[in-house]
Amino acid sequence: MNTAIPVRRVTSLLGGLLAILISGCDMGPGHMMSNSVVPDRYANNGERIYFTGTSASGDAITRKGGNLHMRMMGGGCATCHGSDRHGARMMPKFWETAPPLSREALFGEHHDGDGHGGHERYTDDTLRRAVFQGADPAGNPLDEDMPRWSMGSRDWEDLLAYLRS
Repeated sequence: MNTAIPVRRVTSLLGGLLAILISGCDMGPGHMMSNSVVPDRYANNGERIYFTGTSASGDAITRKGGNLHMRMMGGGCATCHGSDRHGARMMPKFWETAPPLSREALFGEHHDGDGHGGHERYTDDTLRRAVFQGADPAGNPLDEDMPRWSMGSRDWEDLLAYLRS
């Protein structure tokens, strides 16, 4: 008695299951941004850059690298760090969480063993280095999933002001 399941049937079954799973998934950036959605309006240019990766002035905010989801879907900082700036699960590596970008997490006191990778708090200059060059305040490379961004000084100042708020 042959109990083997035909390959064609298994392939069809797996394909059907995959289609069901994908149809229930929001493949846009919103589901990776905690429990909220991208705002319709932005209070300032820094907030727009954080959420969308685009500038209100029309200047392109370009990036190199980033995780698979960022490279496929685009977006800004919120794509990985969450709309609430408290970090979010990474896609497709759901077991990884992007670190928070809240004012306290970036500029507050840092102590050994508090999840900051053993580095001091950020200053304006070290945060710029992290965003543009991918290095933490101690000069250690950030995770390869962190894109290296390129923007004009006005856009950077606006984003920095938003992150400090």
